[in-house]
Amino acid sequence: MALEEKREKRPPVTPMMIEEEAALRNGSRGLPPGPWAEAAGPRPRTTERHIAVHKRLVLGFAVSILALLAVTMIAVLLSVRFEECGAAADGPPRAGGNGSLSGVARQPHGAGQPPGRPEEDARGGEAAEEEEEEEEEEWQRRRELPPWARPRLPRHLRPLHYNLMLTAFMENFTFSGEVNVQLEVRNASRYIVLHAHRMHIEAVRVAEDKLAGGVRVARTFFYPQTQVFVVVLNRSLEVQRSYNLKIIYNALIENELLGFFRSSYVLHGERRFLGVTQFSPTHARKAFPCFDEPIYKATFKISIRHQATYLSLSNMPVETSVFEEDGWVTDHFSQTPLMSTYYLAWAVCNFTYRETVTKSGVVVRLYARPDAIRRGSGDYALNITRRLIEFYEDYFKVPYSLPKLDLLAVPKHPYAAMENWGLSVFVEQRILLDPSISSILYLLDVTMVIVHELCHQWFGDLVTPVWWEDVWLKEGFAHYFEFVGTDYLYPGWNMEKQRFLTDVLHEVMLLDGLASSHPVSQEVQQASDIDRVFDWIAYKKGAALIRMLAGFMGHSVFQMGLQDYLTIHKYGNAARNDLWNTLSKALKRVGKSVNIQEVMDQWTLQMGYPVITILGNETTDNIIVISQERFVYDSDTKPKDPARGDTSYLWQIPLTIAVGNTSHISSEAIIWVSNKSEHHRVPALEEASWLLGNINQTGYFRVNYDIRNWKLLINQLTRNHEVISVSNRAGLIDDAFNLARAGYLPQNIPLEIMRYLSEEKDFLPWHAASRALYPLDKLLDRTENYNIFNEYILRQVASMYLKLGWPTNNLNKSLVQASYQHEELRREVIMLACSFGNKHCHQQAATLISDWISSNRNRIPLNVRDIVYCTGVSLMDEDVWEFIWMKFHSTTAVSEKKILLEALTCSDDRNLLNRLLNLSLNSEVVLDQDAIDVIIHVARNPHGRDLAWKFFREKWKILNARYGEALFMNSKLVSGVTEFLNTEGELRELKNFIKSYEGGAAVSFSRAVETVEANVRWQRLYKEELFQWLRKSLTQ
Repeated sequence: MALEEKREKRPPVTPMMIEEEAALRNGSRGLPPGPWAEAAGPRPRTTERHIAVHKRLVLGFAVSILALLAVTMIAVLLSVRFEECGAAADGPPRAGGNGSLSGVARQPHGAGQPPGRPEEDARGGEAAEEEEEEEEEEWQRRRELPPWARPRLPRHLRPLHYNLMLTAFMENFTFSGEVNVQLEVRNASRYIVLHAHRMHIEAVRVAEDKLAGGVRVARTFFYPQTQVFVVVLNRSLEVQRSYNLKIIYNALIENELLGFFRSSYVLHGERRFLGVTQFSPTHARKAFPCFDEPIYKATFKISIRHQATYLSLSNMPVETSVFEEDGWVTDHFSQTPLMSTYYLAWAVCNFTYRETVTKSGVVVRLYARPDAIRRGSGDYALNITRRLIEFYEDYFKVPYSLPKLDLLAVPKHPYAAMENWGLSVFVEQRILLDPSISSILYLLDVTMVIVHELCHQWFGDLVTPVWWEDVWLKEGFAHYFEFVGTDYLYPGWNMEKQRFLTDVLHEVMLLDGLASSHPVSQEVQQASDIDRVFDWIAYKKGAALIRMLAGFMGHSVFQMGLQDYLTIHKYGNAARNDLWNTLSKALKRVGKSVNIQEVMDQWTLQMGYPVITILGNETTDNIIVISQERFVYDSDTKPKDPARGDTSYLWQIPLTIAVGNTSHISSEAIIWVSNKSEHHRVPALEEASWLLGNINQTGYFRVNYDIRNWKLLINQLTRNHEVISVSNRAGLIDDAFNLARAGYLPQNIPLEIMRYLSEEKDFLPWHAASRALYPLDKLLDRTENYNIFNEYILRQVASMYLKLGWPTNNLNKSLVQASYQHEELRREVIMLACSFGNKHCHQQAATLISDWISSNRNRIPLNVRDIVYCTGVSLMDEDVWEFIWMKFHSTTAVSEKKILLEALTCSDDRNLLNRLLNLSLNSEVVLDQDAIDVIIHVARNPHGRDLAWKFFREKWKILNARYGEALFMNSKLVSGVTEFLNTEGELRELKNFIKSYEGGAAVSFSRAVETVEANVRWQRLYKEELFQWLRKSLTQ
């Protein structure tokens, strides 16, 4: 996420700004005009008598004026013609097709227009600039920012309806548009301020709806700092009146990833192009002038004119299509319900589709490349979409709101998918699936992305956050329901109770354990701040907090509260307090009284999370001491808020606790912990009993114990691990590794826990161990004693590897026929065995690769193909790398393409890794969204870490220009390249680079420095302690 290093100081809040905010929240009308709303008085008319008296004088004067005007116009035309000739070579052909307006304001080319457009001066640039400067000086005298310079749009206008007509010219990648916006006036003002960016405005007209004539436009200008377009009127718009704003404009169909952009694919040797939109969070303004904030919901009527060889799609179904004789067609779409701009969408493509219908009559179509549709690659997604719409309608008790839902699979997209209402867009790798060559892991990935986007049709589209500070209200819910919805499709997979822990809870706690983290709800003041809130804190922490909330409320009450929340706020906006109030009322209806807002504000408005420490009191029977503090990986790091530090962080924690012994565990009890330290009585706490906190890991916190209790738990796992639930076994492993990494525990405790895994038959604890070992492995993989760690891990894996063996080729079987848990366990153990150098695993991988090369038939089992490809590339010669490279180019299956590309990063040959890094920036070879994964995977390879780090620094300007505006992409890249740097020299390089670099991602770099500092600190403090224990353990 791109951020500016320096920000302008926020202006003081004025009473007027407070009034405007109140008007927005209360929906009030008829407020007094603001202090800067100027009313123009009417001019007196000239009477007939005056004209008669001075007729001759006036006629003579008129002739003189006409002569002067004629001379002036000739001079201006010659000047403009000269300027156009000088600029014409630089710009693309102008896109017409929407007509013109006479007698309206013509807009000069400004900073908000696309590059390469010829400049046109409508009102005399210097005079306009002087007027702007004078007005800004006037605002400064008032000690207020002018409305166009504020981080949020002024609140005096509200859009009610947009009528948007577009013409797409796919032959030169331009488009023209005409937008008519019906405006309601809340406060009198002579300024219309709305978002517009990187477009050329041709004409502007403002008129009252009821044929009362036009409102004269004095001038217009772009203000690039806030990406707005300003229309200055000769008189104020009147309160409670409705006006129509008409803007004619044109722009480029960009060769990038945001706004209205183009993509392409090859079919039968011919390159075909398509245009598609990505507006979230702030890019609708690149495609049409609009009020591009989520609070400004309006209805939309879209019309798209395009060549008849293409089809067009939008949020609603086509109402009528008008065909023209010259091979063009205009599709008129039905009017939308009230919605925000960021999930409006359209596409112009020549795809084909397949269709199904839900029980309630919703038409579901999947559009994709014709060859993918023909192969049936979209059938799986289409079928589960129908089932999921029916599931959500039943769960939420709110029907899906539109008559249709289109799923659009595109080759190039900045994200996995985007939840546009009625037209969800997916990158091909996250929706197309060929059962004959797709693994269970790939099927799971496709499934969960679809579940996520469909949840957004309710959480996000139907009910939208008021502002981006609460983006987790949509992303957290969608991420949580990924697991709930997948459980509906595959009940035996236990996603919400198990996989959620390793894939969400454990992962986000790594990020949220940094001092540079941020609250899940964070203040957003300006556009450059918005990208910052779209990170794993919003998605994964939001989901983890929702799961904790559902746990202590009870799932049935929680579901009832969500139904009320959606029903109350549908077609509108909601903030977090709206959710808390609704859930509190749901609890009251079942006789419980919990102030949800009081509890949850501590979790959403504070960064980080607590570590609970449970200590047995040796002097008093059955009494334990429970304390809480903020968990941080590097205690030496200065807190983000120095005035507060980490000492004042407190949470109301729903701690579930149970007592166990060698054969039995008690039922859980809940203790609400709200103080720094508390004493609690626990019944039946005997000498040989152990305590277990956070039962099934429903809470968003870590649990530490005294060493005696840890030893008892390790002993229990060794003797009879099934007394402890599978979720808590995974939780103990993750907590132990991370508590040791942060210095809360001795380094040997997590490795002692691992010893029991040779008897573990469930997938989840193995998965937790594998994920926890990964960062430790990367801290050690370039040290001289790495082989000691490597040998220890191989000993823990060996017996289970022999028990499970390798899967057989299941090309003719359904992906879901096999036991998910068993196959994923086998995959996890094979991956660990091959990664740490098990000889049999290496031989098996090499044999399978050799057979593929010699027979040209791929008989490698689907669920381990990525492991075999990577292992083969790392072990075998350059010919294998070239073979995989060839297969990457020749395959058309998107799932296979992805793992082949990642396998190429596994090579031990630094020349091949450098070659791949350089090829990654060629969009014809590697798709834009995949280049980041190439760089990150090379960085994870110990033979390529320094190469990727060097490549990243050298190519930063190119990478930042390509990905700087795309959510996640820059932060993912910065984190992926730097997270395993762990030497003093690499830390210095990082800090020096940050001092000299240009561009955004300041927050990501701050986090990177903290991560590398923690890595260096761990090496200094704990590396030798770990190796000493390993040496002792291996000799026993």
